[in-house]
Parts: sequence; C-alpha cells; structure tokens
Amino acid sequence: MNPMHLRSIPPPAETFNHPEFLEVIIKWIRPERYLELGVRDGRNFLKIAPYCSTAIGVDISPIPFNLHQNMEFHQMTTDEYFNNLHPDVKFDIVFIDADHSHEQSLKDFLNVKDRVIDDGFIFFHDTYPYDPTYFSPDACNDCYRTALYIKQNFIDDFEILTLPINPGVTMVKKMKRNKQLIYLD
Repeated sequence: MNPMHLRSIPPPAETFNHPEFLEVIIKWIRPERYLELGVRDGRNFLKIAPYCSTAIGVDISPIPFNLHQNMEFHQMTTDEYFNNLHPDVKFDIVFIDADHSHEQSLKDFLNVKDRVIDDGFIFFHDTYPYDPTYFSPDACNDCYRTALYIKQNFIDDFEILTLPINPGVTMVKKMKRNKQLIYLD
C-alpha cells in the first residue's frame, strides 16, 4: 500500500491554500511589522496587509497592484533589501517565498532571524514537495532543505513545524530566552 501522503494528495496541483492559512494566523496576531520576501502577484500580500500596522514587500519584479497607506514595496533582491535595512528594524512576522533554492532561502533566514521579535514567526513556503518532480527550480526547488537545516542547527532558539501538505508551509517561532512555553517566565 502507498504511504498516506501519496494516497491523499493528488498531484500536480497545490493542495494547500497558504494565503488563507496565513491570513487566519495574521488576523489573530495583528503584527506591527510584517515582511514578505517574494510578493509576485500580491495574492498573499494583499490578503495579509489589512491586518498589519506596516506591511513590507520585497520582490525583484514590479508589483501589479497599487499600494495602500500601510504598505511599502521594495523592488530589489532580498540581499539588497537587507544590505540597506537599518540594523534596529524588527519584524513580528516574516514570510519567505522569494527564491526557492536552499542556498537563498537559508540566506534570507540568516538575514532575518535576529530581526524577528521574541515569540515572532518566520514562515517558509514550498517546504514539503509532493514528490521529486517538485524539486525543479520553477516549482519548490530544494528550499525544504532549509527547514531541515533550521531544525538541525537552531533548535535551541526556534520552534519549527512543517505542515506536510503539498507544497508545504513551515512555521518557525523565535523562542523567548530559549523557552518554548511563554508562560514559563
């Protein structure tokens, strides 16, 4: 018998609506400062921005929509964005969905991990590809390796959970003083 993930998720469509999932979480958290790396068509960014004091998007391509009062957009690479960012800027929530390669998604994580507030979140998209056909650069690529790397190397600082639904979302929560439960202060 096939493993459950091969029985329950029909290829090739994306079976998990990550914008709706993120919207539910962000509606509840109401972040002061939200950062999205990889805005593309704005489908996710436009859903999230109304629940944020400030929503910042970064993408190498121009955006096909108008910005509202609480939105900022930076047309540049994520590396350029972090190189130009004031060192004191912090984020409540970051969504990494730009370059899906392990190399760049890890670099984005390393650039942002110290800029996330205690108990803040970093989300990754495309971290649970259905099968090897999704490993191509125009699909999920190999950013699933970044989730594994964080789990292996940053377990003392971050809680991490990957939702095993194609193509996958990984939630990374920055722990406050290395405590997994915030009421243990």
